Amino acid sequence: MQKPLDYKEIGFVSGKAIQNNCIYYLEQHVKNFPNRAALRWVTPEAMSSWGKTYSSNLQHTDISISDFYEKVQRTASGLKALGIKKGDCVIIFLPMSVELYQSMFAVMQIGAVSVFLDSWARRTHLGASADIVQPKAMISFEKAFGFCGDVPEISKIPTKICAFKHSGKFTASLDELAKSDRLTTLEAVEGEDTALITFTTGSSGKPKGANRTHQFLSSQHIALDATIPYTEKDCDLPAFPIFSLNNLASGVSTVIPAVDIGAPTPQDPLILATQMRSCNTSCCTLSPSMLVETAKYCIKEGIQMDFLRRVVTGGAPISNDDLRSFKSIAPNAEIWVLYGSTEVEPIAHMEAEEILKGAEGQGVKVGHFAEGLEYKFLKINKNDITWTPQTRWEDLESPSGEVGEIIVAGGHVCKGYYNDEEATARAKIRDDQGRVWHRTGDLGYQDKTGSLWIVGRVHNAIQRKDRWLFPVGAEIILKRLPFAKRVAFLGIPHKELTEKTYAIVAPNTSDMLKNQGPYLHQIKEALEREGFPVDEALLMDDVPMDPRHHSKVEYGTLREEILKLEATSLKSGAQKA
Repeated sequence: MQKPLDYKEIGFVSGKAIQNNCIYYLEQHVKNFPNRAALRWVTPEAMSSWGKTYSSNLQHTDISISDFYEKVQRTASGLKALGIKKGDCVIIFLPMSVELYQSMFAVMQIGAVSVFLDSWARRTHLGASADIVQPKAMISFEKAFGFCGDVPEISKIPTKICAFKHSGKFTASLDELAKSDRLTTLEAVEGEDTALITFTTGSSGKPKGANRTHQFLSSQHIALDATIPYTEKDCDLPAFPIFSLNNLASGVSTVIPAVDIGAPTPQDPLILATQMRSCNTSCCTLSPSMLVETAKYCIKEGIQMDFLRRVVTGGAPISNDDLRSFKSIAPNAEIWVLYGSTEVEPIAHMEAEEILKGAEGQGVKVGHFAEGLEYKFLKINKNDITWTPQTRWEDLESPSGEVGEIIVAGGHVCKGYYNDEEATARAKIRDDQGRVWHRTGDLGYQDKTGSLWIVGRVHNAIQRKDRWLFPVGAEIILKRLPFAKRVAFLGIPHKELTEKTYAIVAPNTSDMLKNQGPYLHQIKEALEREGFPVDEALLMDDVPMDPRHHSKVEYGTLREEILKLEATSLKSGAQKA
């Protein structure tokens, strides 16, 4: 896309300047292409009148860049009138919608801090997140306020702003703020001022708020723009809210998915495919589970999405078989697999054709490291690493070509967690040169061609006797079993083995649970043929997956379930004896 200015200036100006505020991107787009659609979405009325078939047009509403920025400016003015000022934290708990981006950008417009919580966040995470950031306001919807109204950390937030229609008593509504008769000018900030805090939430434990400064967001946009550049004719459907920020920084028209990302349904692939066709979408960003389900639906219905030129996926491992399936329904599309995290996006990337034509390896190939990143591989270490005068990299690093924990440093690497020194010490290493290295927690290795392979997480690495085993490679094998819907490979503490291995499969139908013998034999045979020892094999009705991508196994939750099963089995055996 033609850039109207040197984007590298944004976020990097010395001292306080409006050019450091990442909303400056949007302000420049208003000057250069004001009438281009910023966002497109489906209203509830349009969804109700849709014929619910791929061939039926799904009507979208849109808003131009200039109109959207005016809405942002008026909302920002309304926030200032409520007493929200530079540096204040504002929790935003909304589904993907115009209101989400209106709120996020309005907060950053006045130099305040947007605190983003995914709409799938658990109730306990809301309170813990509020406790960390001490917000001055919260913008959400009526049902959510009711859902967490008795959470002490939420109830004490002084300013509560309700989006969408409501019947309760709130400080203000988002619509009221957007009707302000003033247009707020862009606040000057330091490049290292916090712009956005995004919380990472696992199945247990305290959430961590990634501290994204204006300079970090600008660096991330530059890195993504180098990896997946857009043209001025592109229209993109991103499944993740944060990717929409990159789109808006690029001036790309963004289609908001008309599905609930946190609660997938069997209708989602139909809706997404129809949105892409109705909007003549050229690009999309899908989680691996969305990519897989959309491919299955289109193959079944004989649908070809020839209009797609690029598809981006990431967030969890994806198999070569799944990449081939999507390529078959989008033959003209490049399929880019991005490897990254909340703290660093992108870390590495590779196009599907290069992945598919390469030799098989251990784990999942995710490509070459992104430009501008330094990287290292550390010996497997589940403890914190604190740099001292005696610390030497050669003592920490794994031998070349061997599996180790991936750590990275660079401009688009988040340097810490907001108000959380403990989490920062656990995940960051500040070396003797002042560089901040992020510990990804992922295990991988680099092959002779420079390609990066991911084999699993540090905390899920299985130590069986004197050998390390890694889940990803085993799970790829299990996914190939014709009866497997979801799979997992994990370790359970064992006195003699250190950890014993469990191979878990959730079958396609519950009938298979009644006669498990033949399936368990296939599980063991498939893994042991490839060198993975199987101490226990189980069929379970489901495998718990992460609520964000629905693509990653929640190993902690699954481990607890297995330990309960073992305890029940031991108790039952003792009673029989």
